[in-house]
Amino acid sequence: MDWSSVTPMLTVFAATAIAFAGAVWALIKWGFGGINDRFDDQNDRMDAIVDLINVRFDAMDQRFDDQKDRMAARFDALDARFDAVDHRFNNQNGRKDARFDAVDHRFEGLNKRVDGIDRRIDEMRIDLRAIVTRVDALQASTAIA
Repeated sequence: MDWSSVTPMLTVFAATAIAFAGAVWALIKWGFGGINDRFDDQNDRMDAIVDLINVRFDAMDQRFDDQKDRMAARFDALDARFDAVDHRFNNQNGRKDARFDAVDHRFEGLNKRVDGIDRRIDEMRIDLRAIVTRVDALQASTAIA
């Protein structure tokens, strides 16, 4: 088709339609471009906020780890103290047991002495009875004579 045969009105109309479509496209692109720029700005702000939150969470995690380490150190110190007290208590029990053993040994010695004295007393009673019996026999024999 030869453009020279197209009527000038149609040419003007086509040129106007193309210009209008170009303008609409430019407006759409400009409008969405502005929206995209706003979204990009919002994304940048959100990224900054997320980074700030992550930094704060990292700081909180570090503080929790520090507190956990401090508590572990305190529990270890308490454990060491309880172990020391338990060790001293066991030593005292050992000393007490040794002292009781010594006292038991002394009591055994005293019991042996008391048993020996009881045997002597029993022997003395027997001897005394024999003496009393002899004295009675002597008195009886002197009384008869």
